[in-house]
Amino acid sequence: MIRNYVKTAWRHLAKNKFYTLINIAGLTLGLICSLFIMVWVADETSYDRFHQDSGQLYQVWRNFTTDGKIDTWTSLPERVAEALQTGYPEVEDVAASMLDQQFIVTSGNTNFREKGGYASPGFFRIFSFPFLQGNPQTALQSPGNVVISASTAARLFGADWRAGRPLIGKTITVDHNRQCTITGVVRDVPQNSTLQFDVVLPIAAWIQQDEDRYRSWGYMSCAIYAKLQKDASLPAFNAKVADIMAKAGWEGTQLFLQRFGDIYLHGTYKNGQLAGGRIDYVNIFLAAGVFLLVIACINFMNLATARSSQRAREIGVRKTMGAQRVSLIVQFILESTAMAFIAFLLALALMVALLPFFDDLTGKKIALNNLNAGFLLGMMGTSLIVGVVSGSYPALYLSSFRPVIVLKGSLSKQQGTVSIRQGLVVFQFMLSILLIVSTIVVYQQLTYIRTINLGLDRANLLYVPQEGALKDNAEALMQELGKQPGIESVTTSGNNPLGKSTNTLAVGWRGKPADNKQLFYIIFGNYDFVKTMHMQLAAGRDFTRDFGADSLNFILNEEAARMMGKDVLGKRIEVYGKQGQVVGIVKNFSMTSLYSPTVPAIIPLAPTSTRYLFVRTEPGKTKEALTSLAKVCQDFNPGYPFDYSFVDQEFEQAYRTESVMGTLANLFALIALFISCLGLFGLAAFTAEQRTKEIGVRKVLGASVTNIVGLLSKGFLKPVLVAIGLASPIAWWAMNQWLQDFAYRITIEWWVFVLAGLVAVGIAVLTVSFQSIKAALVNPVKSLRSE
Repeated sequence: MIRNYVKTAWRHLAKNKFYTLINIAGLTLGLICSLFIMVWVADETSYDRFHQDSGQLYQVWRNFTTDGKIDTWTSLPERVAEALQTGYPEVEDVAASMLDQQFIVTSGNTNFREKGGYASPGFFRIFSFPFLQGNPQTALQSPGNVVISASTAARLFGADWRAGRPLIGKTITVDHNRQCTITGVVRDVPQNSTLQFDVVLPIAAWIQQDEDRYRSWGYMSCAIYAKLQKDASLPAFNAKVADIMAKAGWEGTQLFLQRFGDIYLHGTYKNGQLAGGRIDYVNIFLAAGVFLLVIACINFMNLATARSSQRAREIGVRKTMGAQRVSLIVQFILESTAMAFIAFLLALALMVALLPFFDDLTGKKIALNNLNAGFLLGMMGTSLIVGVVSGSYPALYLSSFRPVIVLKGSLSKQQGTVSIRQGLVVFQFMLSILLIVSTIVVYQQLTYIRTINLGLDRANLLYVPQEGALKDNAEALMQELGKQPGIESVTTSGNNPLGKSTNTLAVGWRGKPADNKQLFYIIFGNYDFVKTMHMQLAAGRDFTRDFGADSLNFILNEEAARMMGKDVLGKRIEVYGKQGQVVGIVKNFSMTSLYSPTVPAIIPLAPTSTRYLFVRTEPGKTKEALTSLAKVCQDFNPGYPFDYSFVDQEFEQAYRTESVMGTLANLFALIALFISCLGLFGLAAFTAEQRTKEIGVRKVLGASVTNIVGLLSKGFLKPVLVAIGLASPIAWWAMNQWLQDFAYRITIEWWVFVLAGLVAVGIAVLTVSFQSIKAALVNPVKSLRSE
């Protein structure tokens, strides 16, 4: 029997090649999009899940209440790790780390810049980074130790490493001033790890540089991780550790732990409460994948029922010969699952071929070996479900035909079936319009982000790490660079003003309320800071060498000035115990993120506390400026590789997720529209087929091709217009919710929905017009004879 089902299904698919091709194309497009989405989601959800005992690993956060608001951070004093280790039996092990550093690593006469940082001895005991050489239990025990990655080992000790010789005990030089002994070589950190490093030094080596400062409760620069006992209750433990910092004098600060493996996807807090994170994008893409599969299923249903009259006689004969309805249902579902399986194979082949392009688009490196048997079985199961779902309605509809009626050739319209079919088209276009509106809004928001005036000019601005002589001789370096061709101005800063910075409560001014706990962000600057950054002065002036007293002075942004009251310019304030005068006020500029509102910022003149050399190039002379900059830096710093970053490129990279989302939204919207139009094509074919006699009669009575095209087409606009009306408020709500995450955002305009509607209507009219014109051009004699 099954053999007969398969043979019959194959004959039907082969006989109707055109419609089979359309069905398979729609299902293939839906499945390939879903395959890519599932690969992306699988990668996103795998982050930090590869560690052993991952269910016991946690990171410590702090909620800090200031000015009635709660800010949540992971930066903590190193002392928290010690407090957890010694005071709580629930803690098996603890680690502190700072993995946001860069080192110059030297072996022989070769220098390499490597990313990494510092970590306490428990770091490699907690996290499962496989050691190729060395002992993870003791690798960071002594301040003179160092752990390197396999890639760094290959760069530093190429021949020895390739020959498999042990590197434990060999020495390397870090930053030209520190001899370190290799105590461990770890396998390269996988991409799906939020902790990335190539060189790790003991945190004790960092503390030795300034123990009083780095061991204080006020120096919050470490990430703290803990491994809890298996039976530890997280809510109970959080209640116990909440006041650790409050006891150390940091009132208003509460600590809590979050499962480490959850942070990548659930790492956004608002007013002290978990408010999502990258999981929002995962859910959006999953919804898009489901939308596309549903649209493809609806497309299949419409095309199957549109061709129902061609199979009516077959069904009548088979029922007359004794076929049961169940066997007919199995037959039709088998046909749909066969097409779904063919579509799955095509989608899988296309996905393998297009995977490199997908990696380039998303910035991931998804290897083919990640497509394991479980994943493939899951997608095959999805294809089977798609086949069953898409074939179920046609199977139930076609198998319900009465043999007496269909054998007489008098199969009539069923209003309920027509309504269902039109309802499916409405649903298809609702989903398509949702995607079109999303595409437009995301594009507008991304354009707004790229072009918004953030209070400083990102273009033609680059920076170089201040290392070695670049920091020791910063003033002479700036003077020399100021003479070079292509360079407009130079300054130094403690951080990228569009990135993270130091924050403090230690700001005082005359008239400050006793209960004021406002947090201020500190950006250590140098002479010509405002000039180089192209900030806009609202009042006062920039730091300048013409005023020797500027070494004690400050520049504020407008938000900081507002916090301090009226007539701030010229007022004396105190920052970190140092008193000085406010000499300038700049217009607000975005610092931490476009997701966050403007924060009060203070810029002290503090050349010794800066970390980066910022260079403003003259427009159109970037290449010339880079040549000059590279030569001067090499002359000053011959032992350090020349490395630079453009601020605008880093800014773009910071919002790469949103950019990828916009590109994928464009693709999904186009594919959804294409599949929806296939469904509309099926409905048009069905209607033209049912009205063959009517068209013939109208033509005999003098109706023109235009009249008939208009008659057939206007009925198809109704479901599209209904879809626009239903989808618009849903799309507005969904995109407005997405925009709420941005402190700087667009307003959704009415014309967005009009444009989305016009696009949908225009494509629908083109699709229907093709079928309508084809029907209108049929010879009426032939149409009437067919009856």
